[in-house]
Amino acid sequence: MTELKQTVLDSLNLDYCKRSVAASVGFIIVFSALLWMPVVTSLSYYPFHQASAGIALVASIARLLLARKISRLEFRGLEKYSKIHNFVVVISTTCLGIICTLGFFDPLNSDAKIFVTSFLISAIAAGSTSSLSLNPKVQVYFLIVVGVIPGIALAFSQHLGDLPYNIWTLFVFTFVLYVYGNSKQFYRNMVYRYQTEEELKVEKYNLTLAIRKIESTQEELLDQKARAEYSAKLASLGEMAGGIAHEINTPLNVILLSAEQQMDLLQDGLTNKGQMKESIEKVQSTTNRIATIVRGLRTFARDGAQDPIESISVHSVIDNTLALCYEKFKLNDIEVRRHQNQENVMIQCRPVQVSQVILNLLNNAFEAIRDLPQKWIRIDVLEHLTDVEIRITDSGDGIPENLREDIFRPFFTTKGIGKGTGLGLSISRGLIESHQGQLFIDGTSTNTSFVIRLPR
Repeated sequence: MTELKQTVLDSLNLDYCKRSVAASVGFIIVFSALLWMPVVTSLSYYPFHQASAGIALVASIARLLLARKISRLEFRGLEKYSKIHNFVVVISTTCLGIICTLGFFDPLNSDAKIFVTSFLISAIAAGSTSSLSLNPKVQVYFLIVVGVIPGIALAFSQHLGDLPYNIWTLFVFTFVLYVYGNSKQFYRNMVYRYQTEEELKVEKYNLTLAIRKIESTQEELLDQKARAEYSAKLASLGEMAGGIAHEINTPLNVILLSAEQQMDLLQDGLTNKGQMKESIEKVQSTTNRIATIVRGLRTFARDGAQDPIESISVHSVIDNTLALCYEKFKLNDIEVRRHQNQENVMIQCRPVQVSQVILNLLNNAFEAIRDLPQKWIRIDVLEHLTDVEIRITDSGDGIPENLREDIFRPFFTTKGIGKGTGLGLSISRGLIESHQGQLFIDGTSTNTSFVIRLPR
């Protein structure tokens, strides 16, 4: 058998000590009975018999107390009391061997007492299998002292040559050998059990470490994903910055011009209520436009992941998103076409996240067609039985078939170095899928066409 780990040996030894509690109770009963009913008849053997039984009884009581203490303290108790426990087991075993040898060797013993002695050896040897077997050295010592030596005494006693006694002697030796073989098998089974338990503990520990490592990696990946999404959002904000500045500057110029006109009229004393009303209305409308742009910008800058899903008009979401980039399209002569069958088409979504996805698709379309001779973007809203389709198509020639899935992978980009993070479409698809929706390319379109499907 291969060398056992110390932990397995300790487990076997602890189990041996725990089983010793019941075994020691049995020994206490046996030795108490032997004090009252000795297995010897000769007066010359009697003192040795009684002394051995008395010492064995005291040793068995000590064994019981030590075994109980070890059972309670477990491995700490094993370290402190194991050697003492083994010592008292050896003492009681030696005394039992002396008693059995005296019982077989006593010339005055009757057949009944010899039978009782043989039965005592057989019963105790059989009982030792479940306790002493876990300590092979003690078990071998026990079988030699309690089985082999008394058996030799029986073989070479005054009954030498007596066939019945020879048969009985053979039975004693055979039974001792049987117990020894059975004990070895029991020991192997227990070793296998504790080795398996030890291996399972190691595997469980390694599995726990692996799970913790995976959890740590997941947390790190989520953190990196959050940072990447934030970087992508900052990049998008950077791309929009010029357009948004123009979006706000244009209405501000209108307000400034209206204010200067009214100031000139007031200085010249030429107040005209009609003109003043018209200027105020113009200021109000342009102020509302600025407010819409700022509101859209704030919406885009938010995370929105914790927002509840709500029912909202899809056209409202599109309008708020277009407010952030309409002027940029106008400056670059990009025509924005809208097609809608009904005004109040409702979808179930987190408006902030859907707005972010639409804006990302519009920005991608802008980058793709800004230098083309024909520049247009069309937004279609189509109603189906269970979902609503938002289709954003531009005048580009479409995405090559071999890139249609690649463009949704993180960090994949067709833009030049330093012009894109490669995260926009990956994040966008994730946001739409979190709504139980879909984001995909329409491969049947002759132009570049992205489709968002959201539940109604």
